[in-house]
Amino acid sequence: MLLSINCNAQVTINIRYSAEDGNARKYVEEMESSGIVARIRAIEGCLRYDYFYPADDPQGLLLIDEWADQAALDRYHSSPMMQEAASLREKYKLGGRQVRRFTPVAPPSNPEEKK
Repeated sequence: MLLSINCNAQVTINIRYSAEDGNARKYVEEMESSGIVARIRAIEGCLRYDYFYPADDPQGLLLIDEWADQAALDRYHSSPMMQEAASLREKYKLGGRQVRRFTPVAPPSNPEEKK
């Protein structure tokens, strides 16, 4: 399966977590209801911040976030929301953290290269 990445994004991060007893969903619910997610999305340079539940793991959670550049990601990492999210990850005992970082590949300039 080919995953299309927004070419405007300079940094895309996929973080996969696991938890027990429905804690992954509880974590997301509290992130949303507390307003932390809305505040993260409002950070200048945040292009995407979305949670998904993997079909192959009922206790899993996938976060995909995209940032305009490294400076925007750094602003998030130094923000109070980063610590708030970390505290909630501890509260709900999210583990199994797997982080993957992507940067976009420029589209081919020659149409024949697309084939």
